[in-house]
Amino acid sequence: MVNLKKAAELIQTDGLFTFIYNEMKELAQKEHLSTQEILTLLQEHPQFLEDYKELNTQSEISNIQLRKHEIRNDECEACKKIKSTINTNIDRLVALEAFEKPADSMIYVVWIGSLTAFLIFVVHNLVALYTFWYEHYKLWVFGVYALLIGGGYLYYKKMLRKHAAKHATFEKLRQETQAAIEEGLAKGCFTEEEIYA
Repeated sequence: MVNLKKAAELIQTDGLFTFIYNEMKELAQKEHLSTQEILTLLQEHPQFLEDYKELNTQSEISNIQLRKHEIRNDECEACKKIKSTINTNIDRLVALEAFEKPADSMIYVVWIGSLTAFLIFVVHNLVALYTFWYEHYKLWVFGVYALLIGGGYLYYKKMLRKHAAKHATFEKLRQETQAAIEEGLAKGCFTEEEIYA
């Protein structure tokens, strides 16, 4: 859903993407690259596109760069339906953009593990400072720790399932939108230049 021509121009001119441009120049063994050469490198080496998208995400720039289409009364019903599908899906794709990639379980492990460790630390301090439970109810205290660890693990699994479901929804919408764009181009509902913002 990225406008490759716009990406090539930004890589060439915007300082945010300097490191990608430098890597491209090194790969091409040239001092300067034209927009067309950058476009070719983006298509031939998907890692450059991934780096571009990652920088956009880190800079809070959307990678869903599709343009909403005006639906005119004089258009055929097929074009109206195609444009309506694209317009609706753009908003949904932007809302689900954080789930574009499959879940990186390490992020969830660190986040939920840190939360669980913090809760154990709080419970330990409360028990150690304000009660004598370590002396009289040691098994109960360690049972609470075990419950917190088990709860953290279950929450981790739940978050992975939730991410997987949202990723699947994103992929379905992406494919549906791509199919609508191809159908719209084939039927002459819009031109290729009108697809991207």
